[in-house]
Amino acid sequence: MVSRSGHWLGRGPSLGRQFLRRLLATALPRRLFVTSGPATSRQVCLTFDDGPHPEFTPALLDFLKSRMVRATFFVVGRQAEQYPELVRRMASEGHVVANHSYAHPRPGQRSAFQLMAEVARTDAYVESLLGIRPRLFRPPYGKTTPAQLWRLWRTGHGVVLWNVDPRDYARVDSGEVRAWFDQRPLRGGDLVLLHDTCPHAIAVLPDLIEQARGSGLCFTTLSAWAGPAYFARAEGTFASSRPTASAACEHGGYGFEQK
Repeated sequence: MVSRSGHWLGRGPSLGRQFLRRLLATALPRRLFVTSGPATSRQVCLTFDDGPHPEFTPALLDFLKSRMVRATFFVVGRQAEQYPELVRRMASEGHVVANHSYAHPRPGQRSAFQLMAEVARTDAYVESLLGIRPRLFRPPYGKTTPAQLWRLWRTGHGVVLWNVDPRDYARVDSGEVRAWFDQRPLRGGDLVLLHDTCPHAIAVLPDLIEQARGSGLCFTTLSAWAGPAYFARAEGTFASSRPTASAACEHGGYGFEQK
């Protein structure tokens, strides 16, 4: 069930990888490995990878704030260094900031030791901005090796994949992404992979959020699924009271005052 390159869990049609993902998701607590949330929760988690981007991320944050939706951003360290104000804004507006490596290497380009050096570098930089070290990591391309997984878990990181991937980054236009979601409406427990480095996500979100809420779903962050111990904030940082999951659903998302 491990590919010739030694990588598990990545994109692609491999039945072995799909089986292994299901096995790990079933056997392990969500604080260690998560591909989706509880189906009975009526909650959906939107995640955005590869940013921050100087044009698309601010527009996305503006939109999420207007709809009172909180999301999870998996930031690339070198991008965060270029746009620290956007990382601070993510946290100050109630979004979870998580780790997506420092340079987004392709599978096979990093040993377990080298990958962990990237993870540590991004963790340290985000902590310098926010006062809290990320505890969640999404491997670039969703691919990792047994040695990398073991090191991530030993350093207290939870590994996050997804169960909904419209491949927005590879689409010609937002119409293709919208058509994909028309064929696969969101369901409770969905963990959606999108990217804030291309414009398609912003274009499809208005309809996506409206349809999900019309079906009785609400939006949450990974903090509700992975466990509160991963998100205890240091006093004096971007701390704000988080409503319970039930309260979040009642308000159609994690609410905050609009200014």
